[in-house]
Amino acid sequence: MKYRFQVHKRAFDIETAPNSTFQSDTQIRVEKTPFQVQIAESRENEILSFFVNRRIYQIKIERDLEGYPSGIYVNEEYYPAYLLKIDKLFYFKPRPQRSTRSGLVKTFIPGYIQKVFFQTGDSVQEGDIVLIHEAMKMENEIRAPISGIIKTMGVKEGDNVLANRLLFEIE
Repeated sequence: MKYRFQVHKRAFDIETAPNSTFQSDTQIRVEKTPFQVQIAESRENEILSFFVNRRIYQIKIERDLEGYPSGIYVNEEYYPAYLLKIDKLFYFKPRPQRSTRSGLVKTFIPGYIQKVFFQTGDSVQEGDIVLIHEAMKMENEIRAPISGIIKTMGVKEGDNVLANRLLFEIE
């Protein structure tokens, strides 16, 4: 199957093997470059762990109230998006920014809080690195999704966190 994803004004053509279900090893092509993909884990809540050329990635699809994709977390970094079907190609484009974006940030995989850069009451700008979350031997920079004041800091350095735990809230 052929797909076209568009992220931040750049389009990527992706091709998978016919009838590929991603149940095991498969090969995909991104812009004619082949990648070997091996599924490590797939869960019902749409979290997918997989290896691409021996590097692990975790993907979680966030859906809106109607069930359509509203964003993707790639190794806990959020990318707002929406999906369109045009002429049998799928376009994945950044969702237009809304002023009602949530300042609530949770983790979706268990891990360890390595470093916290801000505390309750501190002012942050959208995109600031608030903390470092280590999961599966990978360091993930957790950034502020909006500008504001940290209302709640739900973790401290050295904490072990489970999936879906509140990391921080910005208002």
